[in-house]
Amino acid sequence: LLILLALLCGQCNAFSSLHHGNGLRSRTPLAMVPPVTQEELNGGSITRDTPSVEDVAPDLDIEADLAPIPITFVASTPSSTKRQLPSNWLGEKLYVLSTAALIGILTGTNIAVFKTAVELVREALYGDGVILPFLNPALWNELKGEDILTITLRISETIPIWLIPACGGILVGLLLTIGDMPPGLRDTVKEVDLDSMRATNATPPDELLACVNLTPASERNDLARFSRKAVAATLTLGTGNSLGPEGPSVEAGMSLSRLLMNNKIFGKVSRVFGTLEDMELSEMQRVNRKVARDRLLLACGAAAGVSAGFNAPLSGVFFALEIVQNSLVPIDFPLKQAANTNSNIEQKSEIQVATVGGEALALQQINISAILLASVVSALTIQLLLGNELALRLGSFDFKNPLIELPLYLLLGALAGVTAAIFSGVAQLSKSTFDGEEGPEIVRDVFKGIPKYAKPVIASLFCGVVSLFVPQVLFFGYETLNGLFLNSNIFSTEYLFALLAAKLMTTAVSASSGLVGGTFAPSLFLGGVLGAGFHNVVADSLQVLVEQHPELSAYPIVQGISGLPAFAMVGAASVLAALFRAPLTASLLLFECTRNYDVILPLMASAGVASLTGDIVEKWLDEDQRDKDPVSWGDLATRLYEDVDDDAVCIVIDDKNTSE
Repeated sequence: LLILLALLCGQCNAFSSLHHGNGLRSRTPLAMVPPVTQEELNGGSITRDTPSVEDVAPDLDIEADLAPIPITFVASTPSSTKRQLPSNWLGEKLYVLSTAALIGILTGTNIAVFKTAVELVREALYGDGVILPFLNPALWNELKGEDILTITLRISETIPIWLIPACGGILVGLLLTIGDMPPGLRDTVKEVDLDSMRATNATPPDELLACVNLTPASERNDLARFSRKAVAATLTLGTGNSLGPEGPSVEAGMSLSRLLMNNKIFGKVSRVFGTLEDMELSEMQRVNRKVARDRLLLACGAAAGVSAGFNAPLSGVFFALEIVQNSLVPIDFPLKQAANTNSNIEQKSEIQVATVGGEALALQQINISAILLASVVSALTIQLLLGNELALRLGSFDFKNPLIELPLYLLLGALAGVTAAIFSGVAQLSKSTFDGEEGPEIVRDVFKGIPKYAKPVIASLFCGVVSLFVPQVLFFGYETLNGLFLNSNIFSTEYLFALLAAKLMTTAVSASSGLVGGTFAPSLFLGGVLGAGFHNVVADSLQVLVEQHPELSAYPIVQGISGLPAFAMVGAASVLAALFRAPLTASLLLFECTRNYDVILPLMASAGVASLTGDIVEKWLDEDQRDKDPVSWGDLATRLYEDVDDDAVCIVIDDKNTSE
C-alpha cells in the first residue's frame, strides 16, 4: 500500500510539473478561444472579442445585430511562468498538516460519540433497555456507591416495534422546526467557497450568491446547525429508519473542519505558523489560495469521516480524491476592472474573469499528505476509543476459479449498475412526490399541503409498516450484511430479492423525506443482497445443468463456484461503485475489510463494469439525470435555506451553470 501511495504521489508530481503555468480556462459562449501565446501569458491578461454570430453559428436562428460581449480572461497564476512560493511557504505547510491532524482527532472522537449514542438509542428502543444511574434523593448527601440506584429504560415493551421508527421521524420533524441544518456535500462546498471569499474581503460572484443564501460566519451559529443535524442523524438511525451512518460521519468531519476554518480563536492560534496570507499577491491570487486551502481542509474532514466510520483509512483517502473531488468545481471570479485599458472597446463593456479553485486535490503533494494524515489519525483515534473492530466482518472464503468465474463477476457488475440506476431514479421520483410534483393530481395537492416537518413522519411510518413483512429493512448496523459475508445467515433466493426490493424502496423514501442519514451503507446492503441472490441463481442453474447433462460435470465451472460470501462482497462493492461513481473507493473498502489480495481482482473488474453500466443506463434514461440527482451526494433532502426555493438545486459543472 505504501508503494501504491508513493507511486500515486510521484505521478501527481509529474502531472503537476507538466501542467504548471497553464492557469487559463476559457468560458466563451458559442466559440472556443484560440490558444494563448507566450507573450499574452507574460502580460498577465488576455483581452479578446468574441466572434460574431455569423462567423460562429450561421445556421442558428439568432439575431445578427446582437453585439458580442468582449471577455477578458486573466491567468490564475502569477504573470511570470516561473513558480513563485509564498513568503511563508514552510509555515503554511505546517499549518495545513497540523490542522489536518487536529481534524482527524476531533472527527474520530466525534464519530465515536455518535456511534455510541446511536447504539444507546437502539438498545433502549429495541433491545433489553439501557440501564441509567439514578440517585435516590433521600440519600443525596451520602454519595456512596451503594446508594446509587439504577432504572432501566425500555421502550419496546410499551409501543409496537413497527411504530418505533415513527418516533424518530417525529423528533426529526421537531428539529426541522427549530432551525435549518447544513446541506449535503455539493452545497457545503459552495458555502465554504463563499466563506473563503468573504474572509479575503472579496466580492463573491453572482452565480455563487444565487446558489447559496448564507449569512456571514460572524452572524450565524454553525455549532447549533451542525449539532441539530448530528442529533437528527442519531434519532433517525437509532430508531431504525432505513439509512446509514457513514453520510453523517462524512458531514461530521466536514462540519468540524468548517468550525476550525471560521473560529476566531483558532485563527489567532494559527499565527504561530506565521502570516498565511501574502499581501504582495493580487486579490484574485489571495482568493485562489484561500479557496484551495479551505477546500483541502474540507476534504480532510470528509476523509477522516469515512476512515472513522469504516475503520478504513485508505478508503477515506480515495473517497476524498474520487467523490469529494467531483464536487470541487472551478468558479469564475469577476475581477475589478483596471483604471486604464488599451482596448478600443469601452471599459464598461468588458468582463474580466479568472478561474478559482480549478486545481485537482491530487496535483499537490501537500494535499495528499494532509488527507492521509487526517484519515490515519481519525482511524487511530476511534480505534483507541472503541477498539480495533471493522464495520464489515468477512469470514474465510476462497475464490475457486477466479479467471473462469470472471464473466460471472462482470455480469454481476452490470446488474449492480442497473440496480444503482433504479435506486437513483426511485429516490428522485420519491423526492418529486414529496415536493408535490409527481403523481396524480390528488396526490400532488396532498403533498403540497403537507408541511416539511411532517414528511419525515410519513417516511418513518412507511419503514415501520414494511418491517412487519421484511424486518431486515430497518437499520441495525451491519448484522444482516455481515451474516451474508460470514455465510451464517442464509435466506432463500425469493426472500433475498424481496428484501432487495423492500430495502431499495424504504431507503429511497427515507432519503427523500427529510430523515437524516446516508446512502453509503444502504448501497452496500443492496449490493450484498444482490450478490447473494445472484450466487443462488447461478449455483441452482449449474446444478440443474449437470443433472440434465452429466457429461458436462468434467468442466471446472460446473463443478461449483465460489461461495456466497464472495459474490455478496463483490456485489456490495459494485453497487457502491455504481451509485457514487467511485470504483477505486469501493474496491479498496472491501479490500481493507478482507485483508485478502485475491479479492481485489474480481472487485475491481466488477466495480468498473458497474460504474460504467450505471452511467450508460442513466444517460439512456435521462442524459442530465446525474446532474439533477443528488442521491449519492447525500444532499437530496437538505436544501433548507429560508430564502431559496427548496426545489431549486443549483449545479455548477465545468463550463455550465444550471439552476433548476
